[in-house]
Amino acid sequence: MVSEENYEGEHACIAKYMDEAKRIHSLYPLMDGHNDLPWGLRNCFNTNWSELDLTKNWSGVNVPGVPWEQLHSDIPRLKAGGVGAQFWSVFIPGQLSGPAAVQCTLEQIDVVHRMCDKYPETFEMAYTAQQVRDIFKAGRIPSMCGIEGGHQIGGSLRALRMFHMVGARYMTLTHNGGPGWADPAVNLDGSWVKEAPLGGLTDFGVAVVREMNRIGMVVDLSHVHEVTMKKALEVTRAPVMFSHSSSRALCAHPRDVPDEILLKLKENGGVIMIVFLSKFVAGEFWVSGGKVGATVLEVADHIDHVVKIAGIDHVGIGGDYDGGDLFPRGLEDVSKYMVLTCELLKRGYTEEQLEKILGANIIRVLEECENVSKAMKAEGMLAGEEHFGKECYETNSMKERELLGK
Repeated sequence: MVSEENYEGEHACIAKYMDEAKRIHSLYPLMDGHNDLPWGLRNCFNTNWSELDLTKNWSGVNVPGVPWEQLHSDIPRLKAGGVGAQFWSVFIPGQLSGPAAVQCTLEQIDVVHRMCDKYPETFEMAYTAQQVRDIFKAGRIPSMCGIEGGHQIGGSLRALRMFHMVGARYMTLTHNGGPGWADPAVNLDGSWVKEAPLGGLTDFGVAVVREMNRIGMVVDLSHVHEVTMKKALEVTRAPVMFSHSSSRALCAHPRDVPDEILLKLKENGGVIMIVFLSKFVAGEFWVSGGKVGATVLEVADHIDHVVKIAGIDHVGIGGDYDGGDLFPRGLEDVSKYMVLTCELLKRGYTEEQLEKILGANIIRVLEECENVSKAMKAEGMLAGEEHFGKECYETNSMKERELLGK
């Protein structure tokens, strides 16, 4: 029995291009910018890998604690989707702050390390762009951590540096609600932020960007206010990324990126990794063919638009699987990435262009950030000592300086 098409021409497109898509994915790593499975482990399995078997295909299995009922990711589906490398989000809720946020973030980074330890034939931690290439060639999925919000460093550049040492290779400057030193696009309650009272970044926010440049951590501008995007692009010395965002010209959501910023992104050398969640692709109430939600076609439209405005060197893929509840029809879980590749082949994208979209662009950004870090250290730039808010432990000399107003 032939299944119903998610959109007109779906079956014909897959039949014609899937073999070529598989060949391309076997040669070039699809490095996805954002997957929230680590939070799923904490939220639904008590952070215990003994309770979640990733070798099992969890498709169609209801999982208590998952707001959208089912997991989007497991090893069989990652392999079926041709995933070649992954940034795993080590998200924690914006309500956590200070030492609690730092501890929870470390525990989420530990989740990724333990996943690699439990499934060494499938995953391996990667710390450099070259390691991403080498691990992919060895037949495993190179894994990096992405911190999803500046609140996770607890106001401490020292914590930021330590997160980098244990595998965090990007940090989103804000999540919903923001860290107090950078303006977010969305409030904690989900309402849109109209003004940017901090002017995008405070002095400490600028120090965070500078320190991320110095240590070679990619500045991620998903979730941030448009004013924050502009400010960060002004002060960074290295290329930036949007780990999971789309084009605001096609979807009027503040989480998406305006054309003005896409042009600045081109100048910066960074990359926007197109998110799949329908509300960021086609809006909250999109209906097509009598069905709610976007399709593969609308996701491909966002890629087309970014290529038109910023160029082929500045677009990637950041699905946000296990981080939302309504994905485009045809892209329901991580097994479906190659359906998008088929659609891009149908639209005329070449093998060289697809190599860039799938992963070469973000791997280049990683490498360029590593080079900027080397240059800044060679210039003698020292580690930042700024702190936001109260220190976790205040020495007598700190208290004296506060009392004296110094």
